[in-house]
Amino acid sequence: VLWLRIQRPPIADSDTQDPRAPRRNKTARMLPSIWITLLFISSAGSVHRAFSFSPTKQNRPRVASRSDARGESSPLHSNRIVEPVDEATSAGQRQRVAVGDGVPTAIEDMAVSTSLGGRGTESQTSASLNLGKCICGAGSFALPHVFLTEGLAGGTLAMTACALLAGSTMRSINESRRLVPRIDGADAPSSYVELAERSLGPGASGLVFALTMAASLGVCSTYIVFIGQTLASLSSDGLSGNVIHTLAPDVPQVSWEMGTALAVLPLSLVRNYGVFKITSALGVTAVLGGIATTLAYGLLVDPGGGLVDSLSSISEMKMWPDSLQDAFGGSFGTIAYLFCVNFLTFPIINSMKDADSEYNGAVSSAVRVIWFVNVVFAIVCLGFYGDNTQDLVLANLDNGPYLSALKLFLCVDLVFTFPVVFSSGRQILENALLGSKGESGDDSVDLQRAAITSGAVAACFGLSQVGGFGVVANLVGGVAQGTLAFIVPPAMAISLSRRSRNSEDIDIEEIPQWAIAAFGAAVVSSVTYFTLAEVVR
Repeated sequence: VLWLRIQRPPIADSDTQDPRAPRRNKTARMLPSIWITLLFISSAGSVHRAFSFSPTKQNRPRVASRSDARGESSPLHSNRIVEPVDEATSAGQRQRVAVGDGVPTAIEDMAVSTSLGGRGTESQTSASLNLGKCICGAGSFALPHVFLTEGLAGGTLAMTACALLAGSTMRSINESRRLVPRIDGADAPSSYVELAERSLGPGASGLVFALTMAASLGVCSTYIVFIGQTLASLSSDGLSGNVIHTLAPDVPQVSWEMGTALAVLPLSLVRNYGVFKITSALGVTAVLGGIATTLAYGLLVDPGGGLVDSLSSISEMKMWPDSLQDAFGGSFGTIAYLFCVNFLTFPIINSMKDADSEYNGAVSSAVRVIWFVNVVFAIVCLGFYGDNTQDLVLANLDNGPYLSALKLFLCVDLVFTFPVVFSSGRQILENALLGSKGESGDDSVDLQRAAITSGAVAACFGLSQVGGFGVVANLVGGVAQGTLAFIVPPAMAISLSRRSRNSEDIDIEEIPQWAIAAFGAAVVSSVTYFTLAEVVR
């Protein structure tokens, strides 16, 4: 209905009309049509998968799935759930983290694959696609501005280093998972939190939990900023005739962000995440379609000179950042925001048929492809817009009816992604504040849960006021996700190596782990200092 109600922008007088206008309108009719077709195909596949899945009788165990252990049973799982378990279970079972628009879909896919008898069914290719969906998200639209700050060579080097090290530490977590049972004789750990506790002790387990909560709420705050910036740009544009300006002209960004927080609050109270599965699948198509449309718009419409003009403009851009503050405080955390999804290691491992031999290959394939796509996207878009590249490159696009619809679809997707990403932080808070009381279904407990949820959403809104999307993503990615990716995994590997050797002496094989940990400490401290300094300034 929204798509049909959007009106064509008014045509300017012949003496003032842009000579590129006919070409612009023709292209605008073509690109979103292709995007909407892909969106429809994705939604049709999601509906079919959601309502046609029916495991055979012998594969229906009378046990709760991993999702139900967190109190998140869904219609997708209802045909094989007999005795759902309350949300307040052990800490290891309650870890559920999501980053990027594709993560909820990936998590739901993995929940299906691991619930049948507790054994994964995913192949290496499927696991690689799931990991790719976890990495690729709204943060991709901030990468052109990252390259503007870092420079072409600096941005490419930062993306390469972050991708290589994130992939390396994801594989390191898998190796630590395999080593722990050989040391303590117990079963293999089933979560990042459990692995941290058995490798480094209860203190490390608590740190991982705290950082998980920070990452969850921090990512949610970036969604609020993304929606606020996008809707504010539409609202302030009176020349394009877009529907947002028509309905709510000149509404400031903070008002849109406050409205977004109020809109996601009731959704965040929902505990049946199966209702978000279809919208999450649409989100993957929305992001990929947005990237493709942004590239096509720059090539064919504005500036419209094609790939040759874009590449020639790139040759005139700076190669390196002007200062360390630009390198770390301005952008590096945004790259970590994309690639540092190490705390999703266990859901992906648990979903695979043969994680011991195939997981490392899945990580390498996913990181390599996502790195290539994002580097090309960032560099080409930087060639389009140069020094005028916005914090979110979507702001460089016109706000005509079709491109406005694309931006609105991305915003709607993030609204429905918010509660799934938010769930991990909310569950950690409830476990810490309610304890065993969370197991009861009393009205007073429900009110306390609602109060906790409201406070956490308010915290997300407060964090969104720190700055633009790039600033918030830089802080979240560089601090919470950077610690979970670059500091904790090397510490676990070193600890387990010494325990396996029964020696506290430094071994030469530990040097790479010490180097990664030192890099992680430098990144986390630098990003924290320079980002906060920029915010204060």
